[in-house]
Amino acid sequence: MKIKHFTQAFIVFGLLFFVSCNQEETTLETIEQSTEDLFAKNWQEADLSKFFTGEEMNYPIATQQLQNVMNHKDVYQIRFVPGILNNKLQVKVVSIDAKGTVLAEELVKQTESLAISEQLNKLRETSFNKEAIIDPTVAKHILQFNEAADYVNSWKQKSGTDINEVTSFNGMRVRHFSIEPKVVSHMIDQGAAFINLSWGINPENKLTTVFVPTTNNSIEAATKNRSNGPVYDFTEPCPNTCDPN
Repeated sequence: MKIKHFTQAFIVFGLLFFVSCNQEETTLETIEQSTEDLFAKNWQEADLSKFFTGEEMNYPIATQQLQNVMNHKDVYQIRFVPGILNNKLQVKVVSIDAKGTVLAEELVKQTESLAISEQLNKLRETSFNKEAIIDPTVAKHILQFNEAADYVNSWKQKSGTDINEVTSFNGMRVRHFSIEPKVVSHMIDQGAAFINLSWGINPENKLTTVFVPTTNNSIEAATKNRSNGPVYDFTEPCPNTCDPN
């Protein structure tokens, strides 16, 4: 009889332990999901004029961070996601599969120590041989230095005036910018310590991303003696290009 009671008590304890563990796992998943949602939600609902004041904004993405998000066999797309965390505008680099499932992500914080526009302006006369880029997917993302300088300078001129217009497509605020994995591989192959993301305004008067390899805060050090184009743009914004959603 005592054995029977002991067995019943053991089963009850086991059930309670199982339920407790499941609840704890569910709670952790909920917290992680709510944190992720909050990052994007804060961006969508924020008064962007408080964050975009016309000053140059730079986000140095370590090459190792790019390698981390690329280190999955099912990577279909790389996204650069703006968000607000701890009342600061930051960026997440996210890899997804063909179904839109997040595979990996890296948080990138803003730095104020770079002067990318000043360096780009000094390099206006430097040009790349785009014909040396064999892969057409990579080639379409290459910017010349003078183009990149125009984009970043336009950002400094316009971001403080019509920020809601330049960050929206058909009345919807941009959610993320996406790029093909092979372009990110090309960025990594440049051998720079960082690929810096700067905000820019393209000829369509819309927010875009400008990527420049940097080493020790210097574009010139990262691009010295290189004929390939190390400056990238033409990431696709969602909306309008959301593949997959």
